[in-house]
Amino acid sequence: MTLVVRVAQVLLGATLAAWVGPAMLAPDVPRTAGLAAALVFLATLWRPGAGLLLVAGLAPAASLLAPPPARPAELLAWALFSAWLLRVWPPLAPRGPDTGAGGRAVTTAAALYAAALIASWLMLTIAGAAGVPVRALPLFLFQSIPTDHLVYSSPEPETWTLLQSLTGMGLLCASTAIVRGDPRLRRAVAWTLVGALAVLAGATLVDIARQWAGAQYGAWFLLRYVRGERASLHLRDLNAAGSLYVLAGLTSVALAMLEPRRRASWLLPLLPIVPALWLTGSRTSFLAALGGLAILAIAQRRWPLTRRQATVSVTVVGLVLLAGAATMEWQPDVQGSAGRAASLRSQFLETTARMFVSAPLYGVGVGRYFDRSAQFMPAALRELYGNENAHNYFAQQFAELGIVGGLLFLWLVAAMVASGWSAARERPSDATPGVVGLFAGMSAYLLTCLTGHPLLVSEAAFPFWIACGALVGGMDTPPRLPYRNGALVAAACALLAVGVAWATLSYARVTAPPSEQGFHGIETAPDGTAFRWMTRHAVTYVSSDAGFLRLRARAPDITLRRPLVVEMAVAGEVVDRREIPAGRWLTYDVPVPRPSSAPFRRIDLRANQFTTQETRLGRRRAERPIAAMIGGIRWISLEEVP
Repeated sequence: MTLVVRVAQVLLGATLAAWVGPAMLAPDVPRTAGLAAALVFLATLWRPGAGLLLVAGLAPAASLLAPPPARPAELLAWALFSAWLLRVWPPLAPRGPDTGAGGRAVTTAAALYAAALIASWLMLTIAGAAGVPVRALPLFLFQSIPTDHLVYSSPEPETWTLLQSLTGMGLLCASTAIVRGDPRLRRAVAWTLVGALAVLAGATLVDIARQWAGAQYGAWFLLRYVRGERASLHLRDLNAAGSLYVLAGLTSVALAMLEPRRRASWLLPLLPIVPALWLTGSRTSFLAALGGLAILAIAQRRWPLTRRQATVSVTVVGLVLLAGAATMEWQPDVQGSAGRAASLRSQFLETTARMFVSAPLYGVGVGRYFDRSAQFMPAALRELYGNENAHNYFAQQFAELGIVGGLLFLWLVAAMVASGWSAARERPSDATPGVVGLFAGMSAYLLTCLTGHPLLVSEAAFPFWIACGALVGGMDTPPRLPYRNGALVAAACALLAVGVAWATLSYARVTAPPSEQGFHGIETAPDGTAFRWMTRHAVTYVSSDAGFLRLRARAPDITLRRPLVVEMAVAGEVVDRREIPAGRWLTYDVPVPRPSSAPFRRIDLRANQFTTQETRLGRRRAERPIAAMIGGIRWISLEEVP
C-alpha cells in the first residue's frame, strides 16, 4: 500500500471518527447506542471481521437502540468504517484490500452507482444555490451536510438519502474486502444474520404474548392478527421487516438442506422467523420466499436438478402462487384485499412513469421521490396518501436518478446476482452451503424490492449489503459482465460530469429569487401573532443591497433538552447564531454591510434541533418537523435607516 493511499485512508477514517465520536457522547443519543458504537469501533480495531459481525447482528435492531431522529444504524456502520480505515499498522487484509475477481465486478459497479448518487446530490444542491456567490459555493456545499447528521439526521431528504445509500455501498465494499481476507467469515455472517433475525422474531412473538396476557388471554385479541392486523417489534416499516425475514429464512433453509449434520441447528431459527414473517402481512415477502425456494433448488449442487426436475419445481411453485392468489380477496374497493393492493401498485407505477418522463436523463434527484410524488399522483392516490414512495425500489431509482443512474443501479444488481450465481455454482466445498444460502436469501430480498423499498430503511438495507459483500468476497472466478470495459465506465462518468456541469450552468443563469423552502403555512399564535413554523433548515431570499435582516422568532412552548439556537447564513457565509427563547418573541437585527454582485441573496436559517407535530397527510396521520416559530423576516436597506 503506497504512502499516498495510507494518508488518504487515515484522513478519511479521522473525518468519520470526528463525526462518530461526538455522536457516541451526545446527550440526545441513548447510552446503549453510544456503547454499541464504541464496541463496534474497538472490535474493528482488534479484528475487522469482529466489527463486521457486530454491525450485521446489531443493525436490524438499531431502531431499538435509539429513536428518531437519531440514526443508530449509520452510527454503527460509520464506527466500523472509521476504525477499519484507521487500522494502518496491519493491511486491511492479508494481501491488502483485495476483493477478488467477483468482488471487483461488484465493487466497480458499486463505485459507479455511488458516483451517480453523489452527482445527483451535487446537481440538486448546486442548482438550488441561487443567491450564493461562486466564491462561497464550496463552503455552501460543505455546510449542506450537517455534522450532527448521526444525532438529528439531515433535514433535506436528498442529503440523508445520499448518506444512507453511500453507507450501504461502503458496507458492501468493506464486507467484500474483509471476507476476502478471511473466507471463514462468510459462514459467520450467515450465522449472525439468521441468529439476529431469529432473536428479533422471537422478541416480536413474546411482545404479542405479553399484550395477549394483558388482555386476559381473550380470543378476540388473537383474531385481530388472523384478520390481517400486522406487527413487528423492531421495524415500523412492516414490508421491510418481511424482506429481512426472507433474507434470514432462506439462508437458514439452505444451510439446513446442505448441512445434514447441523440440520436441527439451522431449522430451529425458523420456528420464530416463519410466524414473525406471517405477522408482517407482507404479501410480497411471502411470494419472494417461494421464489427464493425455487432459486435455491436450482442453485444448489448437492442434488443437481435435471431440466425436467427444474421445470417441475418451477411449475409447482407457480401452482402454489396461483392457489394463493385464488384464495385472496381481489375486490379492488375492499380495504386490505389483494385486489386493492394491486390497484394501488398500478397507480404507483403510473406516478413513477409520469415522474420519470418529467426528467428522463438525470431524474428528479436522489431522495426527492416522496416530496415530489403528489405532483404526479392520480387524484385518488393523492387523496389517500398525500405523498408516498414508489413501492418499487427499481422504478424509484429510475425516477430519482434518471436513465443514467437507474441503469447504473441495474448494473450493480446484475453484478451481484451474476457474481453470486457464479459463486454458488463453483465446485462444492465446505463454504458451499453458506454461499448458496446467502445467494438464495439475496435473490429473494431483491424480489421484495419489486413492490417495496426495504433499501430505504437503514435497518433493513445494511444487513443486505453486508450479506452481498460476504457472498462475493471470496470468489475468484469473475462473472460474465463487462465490468472491466473502460469505455462503459468512462461514458458513465462523462454523463454524470455533464449533469453536474449543466446544474452549475443553471445556477449561474438564475436571475430571480426561487420560492422559499422549509416553512409550513401561516398560523396564528395564542397572542394573535401570525407566524410560520420553520423546519430544521429554512431558506428565503432578500435584496442584494447593503442593509439589515430583521428576524422575529420564538421557540416552541415545550421542554427541550437544550436551548434552541438558530444559525443564520447570508449568501453561504454564517453571520449570526442566536439563542431563541420560549414563551416570548425575540426580535433582532443582523447587519449585512457589503452589497452583493448577485441580483439577490440567499438566507439560510438552521436550527440546532427540532421536534415533531402531528398532521394529516392524505387520509393518514403523519408527523411534520418543527423547530422555531418565525413571526417575520424583513430586509431593511440602508436607505430606509433614518
